[in-house]
Amino acid sequence: MSRPTTQPLPIGTPQSELTSLYLPFALGMGVNLASLSIGDPYRMALAGLATALVATFIWLNKPMAWTIFVAVIAANPANPTTPVALNLFCAGIFLVLMRGGGWTALPRMAQIALGFVLLSMIVSIIASLWTDLTIPTIHTTDVSRPRPWMITWAGGASLEILTSQVVSITNFLLGPFLFIPLIFSRLQKEHDPELLVKGFVVGLLLPTLLMFMLARGLGKPTMDANALSVGLLNVATFRLGKLDIQMIRTQSGIILASLICASFAIAISRVRRTTRLLAGGCLVVSGYLLLVTGSVGSTIAGLAGITLILILGKRQFSTKRYFQVLFLGLGLGLATWTVLPESVQRYATTRYEVRMGKGGSATGDRAWRWRKSFNYLMENPSGVGWSIYVEPLGIYPHNDYLTYAIAFGVVCGLVYFCLPSGMIFAFATYDPGTLAPGKFAMVLAGAGVATVVLLNSMSDHMTANRWYFNVIWSLIWYAYFASRASLGPLFAKKPGR
Repeated sequence: MSRPTTQPLPIGTPQSELTSLYLPFALGMGVNLASLSIGDPYRMALAGLATALVATFIWLNKPMAWTIFVAVIAANPANPTTPVALNLFCAGIFLVLMRGGGWTALPRMAQIALGFVLLSMIVSIIASLWTDLTIPTIHTTDVSRPRPWMITWAGGASLEILTSQVVSITNFLLGPFLFIPLIFSRLQKEHDPELLVKGFVVGLLLPTLLMFMLARGLGKPTMDANALSVGLLNVATFRLGKLDIQMIRTQSGIILASLICASFAIAISRVRRTTRLLAGGCLVVSGYLLLVTGSVGSTIAGLAGITLILILGKRQFSTKRYFQVLFLGLGLGLATWTVLPESVQRYATTRYEVRMGKGGSATGDRAWRWRKSFNYLMENPSGVGWSIYVEPLGIYPHNDYLTYAIAFGVVCGLVYFCLPSGMIFAFATYDPGTLAPGKFAMVLAGAGVATVVLLNSMSDHMTANRWYFNVIWSLIWYAYFASRASLGPLFAKKPGR
């Protein structure tokens, strides 16, 4: 008689979801809510580092639970002010524990991109050594009275400048090119596509939307002139606890458009009904908030992302289902609009008429910024150090590709442009097969969000808020690795099929 063996816990069961999804979600949201009472960014950074150490050691051999926890704290409202975003602490600790070997799990394109941006940064630093540091300004022909530099290395050598640049490099270079993909590369060990899709919704869609709802429901609105003129609809900032939640359209618009594309992709896919309903709820909330912000550029980018999702969806959707999805999306949009309060409808209509109506343009107040920033870049092609505000010009470029190029050189700007472009290509050309609809849902979600990043980064600063920046790149890299996770034995093809 054979010896009885212990069967492993079946994947996709309520027990596995409890330990892999809901427990890390609850702990991560606990950290996010605790930050509201701590407030001080340096105390929060120390608390976040301690939490990251404990979580990484506890879940070192449980990649799904660890990944969900890290995804949730990417939406920590303290991330815009802490020296390093809390989710990056976890990635750094994991990289140390892996003795630097974890980066080999990244796709080849990410490794090459990381090499180029680091090379461009090094060249920029070396070039700055030839700058006359006794001159506190960098002259440019675009302005008659150049302003002094503050925290870029072009301003001279000081501890403040060094610290500021190291922090910026960690968050904006190593973040999307190394740390964030490193976090989600562990998803390749998870074999249940349905669990991965639900983890995407629970770990990345819900936390940010919950914090937004808390801010609008319980936060103290900023009484600025713009907010008062529209009945406090488009409030730029909410004070929640000891932290400010930024809802200005140039910051929150891009993350809301990303959440719309991600939730739309899940809602129309052939995954579990509960997951689709949860994603549908996220779609309604994020759509409402985007209308309230009145961000035209983000709306256009979101529509482009949804269009790509529908185009790619034709691969696996039957004609009947395809038209059902199309009409359902249009019907949901119209229904949402009709139930909106009249004040919201009036504000949204006014915003779009001003930007797109007669005599208006979606880029009318951006073109001159791009032109002046580009001319300045041509005068300083090797870069002058990180700052989204170009001090000598006294302007924000409102273009992340120009920001990266002005900071660390033309090559860095081009590589940052190639990152979302390459991700769109990777999603659009990848066929996960028909055995696991959850993997195809991840392809659709990733392609939609990457499209938003590619387009919206041309007219706004995703880098202006590290909370939103981290969550958006987390959406893309989660979708990338989840769509490529290997299938377990329960999803294997049966002989003769």
